[in-house]
Amino acid sequence: MSKSLQHGFHGRLSPLAMAILPTFFVCGVNAETAININKPQEIAKNLEFDASFLNIDDEKSVDLSRFANGASALPGVYRTALYVNAQPISNADIELKERADKSVYPCLTRDVIKNIAFNYDKLPADFLRSQTGGDTCLDLQRKLPEAQVNYDSNEQRLDIVVPQIYMLNAARGSVSTELWDSGVPALLLGYNVNGYTSETHGDTFNSVFAGVNAGLNVGAWYLRHNGSYTHMDNGSSQYSSINTYLQRDIPLIKARVLVGQSNTLGQLFDTLPFTGIQLATDERMLPESLRGYAPEIRGIARTTARVTVRQGGQVLYETTVTPGQFLINDLYPTGYGGDLDVTIRESDGTEQTFSVPYASVAQLLRPGASRYAVTAGEIRSDNLRTKPALYQATYQLGLTNAITGYGGLQVSQNYYALQLGAAVGTRIGALAFDVTQARIHLGNSTDAQGEHRSDNSMSGQSYQVSYSKLISETNSNLSLAAYRFSTDGYMDFMTAMQTREAVEQGFSPDLIWRAKNRLTLTAGQGLPENWGQLYLSGSLQNYWNRDGTEKQFQMGYNSRYKSLSYGISINRSFSSQGTAQTNYLLSFSLPLGRSDEVHIPQLRMDLTHDSSGRYGQQATVSGTTGADSQFSYGVTAMNSNQGIGTSGSVSGNYRSQATALSASYSNGKGYQSASAGMNGTVIVHGGGVSFTPYTSDTFALIEAKGAEGASVSSYPGVRIDPWGYAVVPYLRPYQMNEVNIDPKGTAASVELDNTSQKVAPYSGAVVKLKYSAKKGTPILINATYLGEPVPFGADIFDGKGNGVGAVGQGGQLYARVLEDKGQLKVKWGEGGEIQCTVSYVLIPMAKGQKLTQIQQFNSPCTAAPASAISDKSKLTKNDSISAVNNES
Repeated sequence: MSKSLQHGFHGRLSPLAMAILPTFFVCGVNAETAININKPQEIAKNLEFDASFLNIDDEKSVDLSRFANGASALPGVYRTALYVNAQPISNADIELKERADKSVYPCLTRDVIKNIAFNYDKLPADFLRSQTGGDTCLDLQRKLPEAQVNYDSNEQRLDIVVPQIYMLNAARGSVSTELWDSGVPALLLGYNVNGYTSETHGDTFNSVFAGVNAGLNVGAWYLRHNGSYTHMDNGSSQYSSINTYLQRDIPLIKARVLVGQSNTLGQLFDTLPFTGIQLATDERMLPESLRGYAPEIRGIARTTARVTVRQGGQVLYETTVTPGQFLINDLYPTGYGGDLDVTIRESDGTEQTFSVPYASVAQLLRPGASRYAVTAGEIRSDNLRTKPALYQATYQLGLTNAITGYGGLQVSQNYYALQLGAAVGTRIGALAFDVTQARIHLGNSTDAQGEHRSDNSMSGQSYQVSYSKLISETNSNLSLAAYRFSTDGYMDFMTAMQTREAVEQGFSPDLIWRAKNRLTLTAGQGLPENWGQLYLSGSLQNYWNRDGTEKQFQMGYNSRYKSLSYGISINRSFSSQGTAQTNYLLSFSLPLGRSDEVHIPQLRMDLTHDSSGRYGQQATVSGTTGADSQFSYGVTAMNSNQGIGTSGSVSGNYRSQATALSASYSNGKGYQSASAGMNGTVIVHGGGVSFTPYTSDTFALIEAKGAEGASVSSYPGVRIDPWGYAVVPYLRPYQMNEVNIDPKGTAASVELDNTSQKVAPYSGAVVKLKYSAKKGTPILINATYLGEPVPFGADIFDGKGNGVGAVGQGGQLYARVLEDKGQLKVKWGEGGEIQCTVSYVLIPMAKGQKLTQIQQFNSPCTAAPASAISDKSKLTKNDSISAVNNES
């Protein structure tokens, strides 16, 4: 069963009554729009409400007796979204029971209670003790008078408000694992197909490429396969399998187990492709406020105080704390940091301020947070003839607010590497340092001079330091600076395996290069008064057994003047042989229209120059069009010296409901080329086959039978297909995703019971969200009972007992009927004298004619079942049939 939160009206009170009753409560009794299940000691008894608050002519036509003992839903079992302190907890069947005084309360069973993070040390001793001696059916407000319970029958939502002292602390954005949805069984096929043809000086080349991302979901087990197929006009065809694996999430330990072909995570050691098994934590299973690194903030408040946390003048967090020591440990991470300014405003108006250093490197974790990964298998690499074993384990632990310790171990045949390190956050920046000891046994070998080496083992150390600092005062960001030095005998895993294979084939171990120094740097500097941004990046690397140094540098400047964006960049690279290459780029970009217009084309101009003397100019106009921006296009003109001449290209893309199509054509001096492609995803599920032009890993499958043509908000082009399904891509795993349906585009005879649902999927899941749609013709009947308008708020049922509408003010019935003629039962109580029957006959419509008006009738509501009416002529003289020019 899907655990998604489904919102919609399924309760005993009509939507029309619920829409109008809040006005009454505001004026008379209760200012809440939801039905308030009051505390037992506070329920008002046998009240008579003044119907004049409803501002109607005939007050006797309003029956409010059901609210005489407090605003309350009727007893029964309801499918309900349960919220505790405004946080979603579960979606369950909740029974509303009646107390002895006729008031109603929600029966909370053990299965419901276990999903609420109560602090049982603070609760009364008999909190879970049943008053009846049977299974627990907790009446929360009798057991905990400080709690509040509000039930909204229109939203099918039960809100429980519990004082924080009785609750365990939960981080912001937390979603209970009970709400995580593993989805429905499904077969997925993501595809990317592209055909290419070119003709150069009379020579023709053709190729076809197809990328495949296939999957099978059964329960919480997900099987995945990634591969590609290539065919060229010389007849060669090849299918390459990238990886195949089976995975399953383990919510209890916030980790995932994977069996098959994948890659190590690369958090401490280099990423390696393997075939085997891996168990690793997934940080996405944590709420966003606990991911990455952000420091804890501790302080002392003298009174009930307001704490504000700022970074660079921007407010990141505000909360109210009680007198005494406080702790804030759920800040959202903000990139590489920037010192935090904390202000404590006391109740007497005085303020305290202090600063908390905040700089981050990848290894830093929050205090108490941990990451681990354990891998066992064998290496799969085209660079190795054999498949050596790989056993690897890594672990990181946040020790304090400023220190994280980490370490890892790699083991294979005749090889091991052990790493230990620590990351520290300080006022001058974040620093990480680690050392790795590695040793490999190579067997018999010869050195570079061809002499036999008796020492067949090599060992060494690698030392790495990385640094990060954001200086908000000067808008400077030294986002990452890392330096690694390795001794002559040190080899990382892949270098060691390649070296061992070289030795086994009789070559010298010096055939494989061993790294000595490696430095990378990325920095940015914002200029004052919106003058733009400077950036710089570079890297260099050299080797023990190879002359020369590889170097690469890039620097640039970006800015904006009104709607014109411009930038300049310089790239310079040096090979180990000493050759150099320099490239220059000057670019401009601006919209070709006013900012208040839609689908404005964008013009981009690029001027290039390199150290070989080549100059080039390029102009591109691109944009989108269509109601859902489903069309995109680009036109480019280019010119270069050195005999290249002028050339041009045109491209277009179209995103349909089923797939995304693309095409391009280019022409230049001595050549022309063209390509065409398509991509998307096909999902096979229990209800059939669904298509989407998007490729994603985690989907929602919407089922809305009868709502064909409805669009899905926030996802352009996603609509309910003729079979009643739609596929929504890009869901955020383990977090609440709200999926809304816009009824616009559906037939006028269709009404959706609910248009919004929330779901927290597993990564890779296909979660199913079912939306109920009612079909029928909407009608309005001005009905009277015993000469008076039918009571306001009464419910309307068809001949099968299905609720089809409600009575509004003035005795006007609104209902949606399936039959061309029939009888409707109107009930505002259980006795025969407080219900009646009304007959209707629809105006005949031509086949295929669309409904543009709501049909309206005048008809009496009789206590005895009305006689069957075969046609319009049987209506009385006083019964008129008319159409009201209200759009349906």
